[in-house]
Amino acid sequence: MEERKRITFLLRVIHNQIKTAIHRNGPDVKKGPKTQLQGGILGYLYHHQDGPVYQRDLEKEFRISGATVSNTLQVMEREGLIVRRAQDKDGRLKRIQMTPEAYQNHEKIERHMDWIGNRVLEGMSDQEVAELYRLLGILMKNLEGMTAEAEDLPGGAGEAAFPPAQESRGSPEAPAEEARPEGAPAETAERENGNMS
Repeated sequence: MEERKRITFLLRVIHNQIKTAIHRNGPDVKKGPKTQLQGGILGYLYHHQDGPVYQRDLEKEFRISGATVSNTLQVMEREGLIVRRAQDKDGRLKRIQMTPEAYQNHEKIERHMDWIGNRVLEGMSDQEVAELYRLLGILMKNLEGMTAEAEDLPGGAGEAAFPPAQESRGSPEAPAEEARPEGAPAETAERENGNMS
């Protein structure tokens, strides 16, 4: 089925379109997130104000390493977006909170994201939206499984992550590119150009 081969390309296009919509129509805030991860962290803090948030919560939510979260939080603290307050005697466990200015700016961003969410789902019934979330949940679970499998492979995923190439049904002199997994060259090019996010 041809659609199965194009799903990763389609998801990439959707991702890029959403980023474009956010940046073109977003509110003008003087002190806001500089990266997608910073924005995600502020969103998580905004929606979890009722309880303490620690670094390990962010690692689990965004499925990223402790080093990545730690470096991002250091930058956000320097830029006045968050504060970290020690919760134990030796100061290793630190609660993460938004600064008042970051909170006010993020309220504007939240309203903007709600507007984008409503526009993206225009023309869908509640039942269709529920089905979309169900299908995206399956897709997310499959991706998490792929990530876990790659981490278990010695030396990383490499070529072991791809299924064996099928024989070409064309002439014996068919180009070598046909044997590559669908999307592999494009993804490599994107990674080299720094467009993977």
